[in-house]
Amino acid sequence: MKIYNRYIIITALLLLLTTVILIALGQTSLNVYYITYLAEALAITELFAHLNKKARQGLNLVSAVLFGGFLFIVSIEAIKILA
Repeated sequence: MKIYNRYIIITALLLLLTTVILIALGQTSLNVYYITYLAEALAITELFAHLNKKARQGLNLVSAVLFGGFLFIVSIEAIKILA
């Protein structure tokens, strides 16, 4: 199985499991879902980027986009606190 296929399958399964757990816990905040998904995706992306040098360039782009989303959520929350 190619490294990209493994990456996609592992990420999808982990995010699905996280969704089931958060729903079972009664979580309704979209921010909690996003931050949890983000942390998991970044961890998996970093793991795969270090395992395969060829995949590093594409996965670094994924990490940058996810981190940008994280900064957006943090800035929205900071504005809510300051307002």
